[in-house]
Amino acid sequence: MENPNLVDIDGYDNYKFDKVLLRVYSIKNNRYLKNNLYKGLYYVNLFKNGKRKKYNIRQLCNICNNVIENNNLVDIPNYDNYKFDTNLEQVYNIKTDMYLSNRPDKDGYYRVSLYKNKIGTTFGIHQLVYLVNNPTENITGFEIDHIDGNPQNNNINNLRKCSHSDNCSNTKTRIDNKLGIKYIYKTKNGYRFQLVKNGITYYKSFKKLEDIIAYRNIKVKEICGEFANLG
Repeated sequence: MENPNLVDIDGYDNYKFDKVLLRVYSIKNNRYLKNNLYKGLYYVNLFKNGKRKKYNIRQLCNICNNVIENNNLVDIPNYDNYKFDTNLEQVYNIKTDMYLSNRPDKDGYYRVSLYKNKIGTTFGIHQLVYLVNNPTENITGFEIDHIDGNPQNNNINNLRKCSHSDNCSNTKTRIDNKLGIKYIYKTKNGYRFQLVKNGITYYKSFKKLEDIIAYRNIKVKEICGEFANLG
């Protein structure tokens, strides 16, 4: 009598996986394989073309589309060996049964490296959050902007796809701005407003600081639209 709990193991025609017992059944030998405990995880050896490969039981659950007790794991487009945990905002490696560490860069963005065909690509966690929420959208050539300017707030509602120019618009005042007023610089005869957008430089000079600030407030919103940030 056929066992409805036995499901296929991708790439292994001689084995089935029992999704209830969480054990591998050998079709050839007509028996269940033994789960071996090692460092807190259960493993089993599978053979194919005379070669042995060791899997832990959670890996097999993932391979058989039966992820154990974690509905937060979602696919990462184009990376079949990884899942993204939408609750923890971390990447889970199916092959090693481990979560990857999020590493902050000098600007406060958390990043992680994913491998495909032995080639590593580094992603920002904010990029992955956006990707898993928009799996059919192509972000090649675009950047993902944090609306509130906080690089660690990776809530999907705080993220938007944008050009490099738009992303640069939504930034704080540069630390080398002596006045501390974004887009405004002191000159010999007064003050100068200067903004570069899409390769175009906008500028205008004023004698009084209050006049140039009022002009800046209007001009920045006119040029940068929803990405306008006055610092």
